[in-house]
Amino acid sequence: MLPRGARSLWSDVSGTARRGVAPLVRRVRTLVRPGEGRHTPADRVHLSQVDRAAVALEVLRQIERREPALPTAREPREFLVRDRAVRRPGPPDDLRTMLPAPLRGEWDHTQPDLRRVTARVAADVIVRAKFDLGEQVKLRAAYGTQRRTVAVQPVRPNGTCGITNAVRAHEVVNRYAPGLVPVMRGHGEVGPGLRYLVEDWVDGVPLANSQRMAEKMSFILEGLDRVHEGYGVHTTRASEIWPAGFREQWQSVREAELVPVDVGDWVAGLLAADKLLRVSWSHGDLVASNVLGTDDGVVLIDWEHSGERPLMHDAAKLHLFAADKDALLGTLLVEWGGSEDSGGYTPAEELALVHARFLARAPVRMAELAGHKRQGVHARQVKRQVGRLADVLELAG
Repeated sequence: MLPRGARSLWSDVSGTARRGVAPLVRRVRTLVRPGEGRHTPADRVHLSQVDRAAVALEVLRQIERREPALPTAREPREFLVRDRAVRRPGPPDDLRTMLPAPLRGEWDHTQPDLRRVTARVAADVIVRAKFDLGEQVKLRAAYGTQRRTVAVQPVRPNGTCGITNAVRAHEVVNRYAPGLVPVMRGHGEVGPGLRYLVEDWVDGVPLANSQRMAEKMSFILEGLDRVHEGYGVHTTRASEIWPAGFREQWQSVREAELVPVDVGDWVAGLLAADKLLRVSWSHGDLVASNVLGTDDGVVLIDWEHSGERPLMHDAAKLHLFAADKDALLGTLLVEWGGSEDSGGYTPAEELALVHARFLARAPVRMAELAGHKRQGVHARQVKRQVGRLADVLELAG
C-alpha cells in the first residue's frame, strides 16, 4: 500500500483508468517509496504520462545519490504539490522566488488542488519547467541549508541540451568575467538523455522589471564586455548565421503588415546585402528574470541558451525591455559599436537584424495563439519589438 500522504497521487484516477494503468502505478510506487523495487529509464518515459511530480522527485533522488555536492535524505520527507511546483512545508523565504509568482504565498492546506506526497529527497523546492511536456522531465530545484540549486534538462532530439550549453558557459564566462555566472559545483547525466547542473544559490534580488534592470545596466554591459573581449569577436555573413528561410519569413512579416513599410523595406535590403556581422559569446536569453542584483553588481543565471551568436543578440534583448529605451539604445551603439569592418554592417544595422530575427516567426506564432489566453500578451510584445526596430531605423537614418 502507498504511504498515506502519497495516496493523493492517484486521487484523480478513476477506477477504470486505475485498472488500465495498474502496471504503471506499481512502478510509481517505487518513486514515492524509494528503495522498493527497481525501475529503468524506459519506465520513467511511461511514468511521465502518469504523474510528473513523482517523476521529478525520483530524478532528484537519483541525482542526490550520485552527486557529492548535494545532500541526501535518510528518511522519506513530506512534500506539497500544486500545479508544477513541489515544496516542503514552510520552505526558506528566499527560496520562494523560484516559484511561479501566483504560488509564492502560503499554501492553504484546504485547497482542492493541493496534494501531499512523500519521497526520500533533500531538496526544499522543485519547479518543473513551464513547458515540461516531453518524455523526460525538465526542472529546477533548490536546497536552503546547503545553498545549492539543480537544473535538470533532457537532451533534445537534435542532440543539443541546455545543460551542456550552461556548462560550456561556465568555462567561458569564469575565465573572462568571474562573478557574472553562479559558481558551478557539479554536473552529469542521470539515465540516458537527461543531464543536470549543480550551482551555488545566488543571494541576489531578481530584477523583475525594466526599472530595476536600468539600475544595474552598467554592471550588465561591463560584464558582457569582458566576455566579448576575452572570448574574442569574429565576423560571419548573415546568410551563414541565419537559415535561408529568414528572408521568406521577413516577407511574411511585411505581408501581414506588422511593420511600417519603410522598416520592412530597410530590413529586406539589409538581408539582401548579406554583409558580415560580428559574433561572440552570448547569454542568449537576457530577460529581467535571468538577472540577479547583488551587493557587488549582477549575476546572470540560466545560461541554457548561451553560445556563439551575433554580438547584438543580448543587446536586442536589453533594448526590448529597457525602461529608458532611447538612452540605452545610444549607450549600446557606443559601448558595443567597435570599429566597422570593411564589407560589414554598422552596429545599428546589426541590432536591427537581430530585432527582425525575433519578429520573423510572429505571423506563425500569432496564428498558433489565436483564441489562446496569451494571445494579447504576445501581440503586445510584437508591438514593442516593432517599435524598438523602428527606433533603430530612426537613429541609423
